[in-house]
Amino acid sequence: MSDGINQTNFSVPVEGSHMDLHPQNAWGSVQYDARFDEYWVDAGEARQNLFYCPWCGEKLPPTQRDRWFDEVEALGLDPHHNEVPERFRSGAWRKATRPVA
Repeated sequence: MSDGINQTNFSVPVEGSHMDLHPQNAWGSVQYDARFDEYWVDAGEARQNLFYCPWCGEKLPPTQRDRWFDEVEALGLDPHHNEVPERFRSGAWRKATRPVA
């Protein structure tokens, strides 16, 4: 059984996003994790989350990482040990739930 956290292929092309405005990202230096609505760059063996666009300085959307964990754990799942439902493997879960206030 695969877990929903440690899979490495959650990066998606950043089409239809802020990065489309910047042709200098054509080589894919900025990545996007749809699960958490996070932009990031490789930093050796780690990811460096971006809070501002490296090309224009615009503030990027706030991460939804904590909310993702809250939603998955509310289902009684431990994302480190249980397979997460399909909708939590993309940004689809954000459309199905309301933001936590």
